[in-house]
Amino acid sequence: MRLRRALLLLATTSVAGCASATSQGQSSRTSGDRLTRTELAAANSDNLYDAIAKLRPEWLSSRGPTSVTDATPTSVSVFMNGSMLGKADYLKQLGVLDVTEVRYWDAASASARFGMGHPRGVIEITRK
Repeated sequence: MRLRRALLLLATTSVAGCASATSQGQSSRTSGDRLTRTELAAANSDNLYDAIAKLRPEWLSSRGPTSVTDATPTSVSVFMNGSMLGKADYLKQLGVLDVTEVRYWDAASASARFGMGHPRGVIEITRK
C-alpha cells in the first residue's frame, strides 16, 4: 500500500513538472499568429509568399469551398496599411526585406477587424 502511494505521488509530481516546463517553453517562443522581421530573414526566401509557406504553411492552406451553394475555394486575404491588396498570390510580388511584421487573423477576428467577407482569414503586413 505504501509503495502504491509513493508511486502515485512520484507520477503526479513528474506530470506537474512536465506541464510547467511546457508552458514556460511556449511563452518564450514567438506567437503562432505573427512573424517578425528576424524570422522572415531567417527563412531565406525571395518573396513573402515563400517565406510564409516555409514558416507558417497553415496560413496559406485553402480548405475548399466555404459554402454548399458556392463551390469555389477561397484563400486568405492580404491587407497592408488598412487596404486590401488581394489574395494569397499577391504575396509573391512582395519582398521579404521591406516587411517589419506579418500577422495572421483567423476568420472571426478578421471579420471584426476588416469587415465581413474573409472566410479564410487575413494576412496583415506591416512595412518599414
